[in-house]
Amino acid sequence: MTWAEDLVNTYNVVREKEKMPDVAALTELLVAHGIRVEDVPTDKDLERVRTLRAALREVFGAPDEETAVTLLNRLLAEHHAVPHYTDHDGEWHLHVTGPQAPPVDQYAVNAAMGLLGVITTTGMSRLHVCRGNRCAEVFVDVSRNQSRRYCSPQICGNRASAAAHRARRRAATSGRQDSSA
Repeated sequence: MTWAEDLVNTYNVVREKEKMPDVAALTELLVAHGIRVEDVPTDKDLERVRTLRAALREVFGAPDEETAVTLLNRLLAEHHAVPHYTDHDGEWHLHVTGPQAPPVDQYAVNAAMGLLGVITTTGMSRLHVCRGNRCAEVFVDVSRNQSRRYCSPQICGNRASAAAHRARRRAATSGRQDSSA
């Protein structure tokens, strides 16, 4: 999963279910992505990251690449992106925020850069919102033929297949009853 997916999917817009209810959950997300958290995040940090979450969701729903890139460039500016290279472990690495940047800014800039990488190398057609009933989670389709339509083929994909199967059975049963009448 990408940083953007992980953050956007902390809130289910269909069910209005919050999966990042407090600063402890925010801390867990930051640490899971390798962001050093020296001070406990605040409620203001939580508010900022929820605003970021909505902005990233907007990118997944953007009508075209130009709109998506404009939104992402805005995020980079708002979160003080400072691309630079370092050789802190003997190899050159691109870093996109300064080492003292607040954790929310670090997350925002890395998520935006990740989506920009996808869009500029493989196109907007890789960014999706799940077509599953009552889902709307986002994902980056990395399948070879870009055929993925569900956030999880095992969950939403199977639910859609089962629903389609039940609908076909009902239609077939209904058709047999109509012809016998």
